[in-house]
Amino acid sequence: MDSQVATIGTAAALSLAAAYVLFPRSSKNPFSTDARTPVKPFEYSKDARNNVVKPGYSKSKLEKYLKANGNPDAIVIGSGIGAMTTATIMAKAGKKVLVLEQHDQLGGCCHSFHEKGFEFDTGVHYVGEMRNNTAIRFLFDQLTNGQLQWNDVADDYDTVVLVDDKNQDAKSLEVIERHNKAGTTLPSFQCSMLSGRERTIKELLKSFPSEEKAIRNYYDLLTEVRKAMRGFVGIKFMPKFLATLLIKTGLVNQYTTYFKLAEKSLTEVLDELTDNKTLKAVLAYNFGDYGTMPKDAPFVMHAVLVNHFLNGVSYPVGGSSEFAYHMFPIVEAAGGKAFVRAEVDEIVCNESGAAVGVKLKKDGTVIKAPMIISNAGLYNTAEMLPPTVSPLKSMCESGVQNGVGGISVYVGLNKSNAELNLKGKHFWAFWTEKGMEDLDGVSQKYVDRPANELASGPVPLLFISFPSAKDPLWDKKHPGKSSATIVSFCNYDWFKDWENNRVM
Repeated sequence: MDSQVATIGTAAALSLAAAYVLFPRSSKNPFSTDARTPVKPFEYSKDARNNVVKPGYSKSKLEKYLKANGNPDAIVIGSGIGAMTTATIMAKAGKKVLVLEQHDQLGGCCHSFHEKGFEFDTGVHYVGEMRNNTAIRFLFDQLTNGQLQWNDVADDYDTVVLVDDKNQDAKSLEVIERHNKAGTTLPSFQCSMLSGRERTIKELLKSFPSEEKAIRNYYDLLTEVRKAMRGFVGIKFMPKFLATLLIKTGLVNQYTTYFKLAEKSLTEVLDELTDNKTLKAVLAYNFGDYGTMPKDAPFVMHAVLVNHFLNGVSYPVGGSSEFAYHMFPIVEAAGGKAFVRAEVDEIVCNESGAAVGVKLKKDGTVIKAPMIISNAGLYNTAEMLPPTVSPLKSMCESGVQNGVGGISVYVGLNKSNAELNLKGKHFWAFWTEKGMEDLDGVSQKYVDRPANELASGPVPLLFISFPSAKDPLWDKKHPGKSSATIVSFCNYDWFKDWENNRVM
């Protein structure tokens, strides 16, 4: 679901590592000077913004660029958060980077779109670690020349809502309809996550006074993972032979506890901490952010996300398209270029198996570069590589698989935030039995449901947010309107009949 939020911190750390590993010492230091400049007025013109974030591809435009600049120093496939940070760091190091995006807009899950007079974000619902001088805040300040601004979201940023279905999920729609007609609310347990570790612990203890030991042990584990992450990132800085030696000999566990902590799933860790099913559901509530059920999610992945949000969350002023709007001009200023509607069909390799270029799907054009970087995802990248070098077969044999699908519903409301009393917070609503909460069970049962039986029971997980209430510029951009976003799991097979069709 909100995988973009979950990966921003990791993307930042690994991009810093990439800057160290990829560039010769003779390269320009991308952070040698403070790049922040006075904040410019927000650009409200849709046409002016589209000129930046929708640079359409054509063969003639590509040829013109290559004639003027020569072959790029690197080609980046995709334009999501990892691609943006990497391309911009390389540009600041003096490299010419060509970014190729298959969609009609730059940004990946950090883009926004307009529909029927409303604006919607696709992936960035909230971002942590932007309220003080963190490494991630530093990175985005430098990569946008100080132009990307942040608005702090409500301190009670997440509210967990556990709706009691009384073990009658088959009658859920009848129950909802009955409460709607009566104007009453569904019976539920609610608990909010607050900015700050101790504040959240105190809030949890109001609902779970007898579970203080389990709650504090959980937060101690979060601290342990935060410390262990330094070692995990440190591995990325090491020469490959040294990292391989540490891993194969097991000495890596003396260097960092990250890999030991990664051996247990979120469900396993919570089962060891407490028998209270309601508390376990509350502590696991935001597994939808990374799109993996608690039973399948490494505890460290969940801990990294929770740590990321621990001291409060923020939202990019102007919406998520601000990432691409401020980063890609820096790439172009260094002699690079970005194109949308430029899907890469194949990564071209030489006889020794090294990547030396890419082939475009649209017209078969081959573009050469000494470095090819893919931000297209593990499976997509493996499928682009020639069979002789692709790890796809070994990935399948080792059990690597895609995560659960996600579906978003974008709602435009013809009243303002003030009129509807909307707040910049988020609700995680689960449909489950009181005292017997089982997020793994209800989620698995839902995604296993055949497409023709989708209406036979409830959607057990709903993430509900109001992006318009988080952006201080919204009312000026869209007066008299507001927006809501609803996100949930889905099974990709439900939509397979439309796999190769256009829907708009």
